[in-house]
Amino acid sequence: MNQANAHVDFRLDDHLFFHFSQILARRTRALNAGLKPHGLDYPRWRVLAVLHEHSGASMRRLADLTSADRTTLTHTLRLMEAEGLIVRRERLDDRRSLEVSMTPKGQRLFAKILPLALAETDRALAGFSRHDTEILRDGLRRMAENLRE
Repeated sequence: MNQANAHVDFRLDDHLFFHFSQILARRTRALNAGLKPHGLDYPRWRVLAVLHEHSGASMRRLADLTSADRTTLTHTLRLMEAEGLIVRRERLDDRRSLEVSMTPKGQRLFAKILPLALAETDRALAGFSRHDTEILRDGLRRMAENLRE
């Protein structure tokens, strides 16, 4: 497409990132509604989900995997630490850096709310075959890698 005429041919409904933002916003609203009775919100869910697989992650790694800016992440972690869901410790190999892990309370809460998150994923993928889902996942991974800084 000629860049000079791109604005003429642009249709929002054809723009992939418009759909990404719609999907994420709708899923976040649905998850927030389900998480609220557990005293959680989407940012805290993301931290728990990442720590489930990456216990002891550094702040940098956690910010990257949660897609949260450092200021927001620091605030979220402060709340989660006060709630007894996570613990932050100095890294043994680098005292200037912190590692973050879930507490047993955080692990129990994660196990309790995981079905809610999985149900929202299933709802979003209704009508997709396993093959469709694999192709979509692979394409999204490639896109994310293309945009890696």
